[in-house]
Amino acid sequence: MAVKTSVNLQRIIVFTQSPNSAPADLQHLCPQASLTVVDPAQVAWLLLSQTSAPVDWQRAIAWLRQQQFDAAVIFTAPGQSPYTLGYLCYLAGIPIRIGQSCEFGGQVLSHCSPPVGGDGEQLLSLLREWVSGQVGG
Repeated sequence: MAVKTSVNLQRIIVFTQSPNSAPADLQHLCPQASLTVVDPAQVAWLLLSQTSAPVDWQRAIAWLRQQQFDAAVIFTAPGQSPYTLGYLCYLAGIPIRIGQSCEFGGQVLSHCSPPVGGDGEQLLSLLREWVSGQVGG
């Protein structure tokens, strides 16, 4: 499967640390894209199960696939791992998965940067590079 170019980024899901923490710069980076911002409470809803299992992965993956996202941007708090959400997006077939981590996570994140501070500016810089075509897919 070919990775979509920045020209084709129409739908981006953004996982945030709090309901109001989605950077305003993100919409400016991809003005043609529709952003779906998901805060931690909504992530919990997405991962809730109707059975005794702790996570309903099939339901979460099906919802993400149905939305047909082109990219996922995962903002995490310092010390939090982006890999659970990254893996969920990977299984849903979202080709671009951008996050910050000190650990190696294989190809769960398609683009990863080490965390520098808690404001997500390094992550936005990585997305900026990808959108401008400077980062390979």
